[in-house]
Amino acid sequence: MDIESFVASLVAAVAVLLVPYLLYRVARWARARTTGAYVLGAALAPIIAAGSVVDPDSRIVNEAKQSKEHEEDDAGDPPNDDQEER
Repeated sequence: MDIESFVASLVAAVAVLLVPYLLYRVARWARARTTGAYVLGAALAPIIAAGSVVDPDSRIVNEAKQSKEHEEDDAGDPPNDDQEER
């Protein structure tokens, strides 16, 4: 084993151990609700929202489907077993 592969393995191991720890620390910092956490959240909000951009037409269709399902759920008595067999 040469030194380059050893260093690469060491860097990978440190990254695997360090990344979850840093994410945990950031989460604890954000939950403390400091001013910096609010500023960072406000700065990252547009970036996070950009990942969930949906075509407006498909959004309208999805909302219509959900409202239709909601209307069907609210309709009267539940179906009888006889009606389901037909």
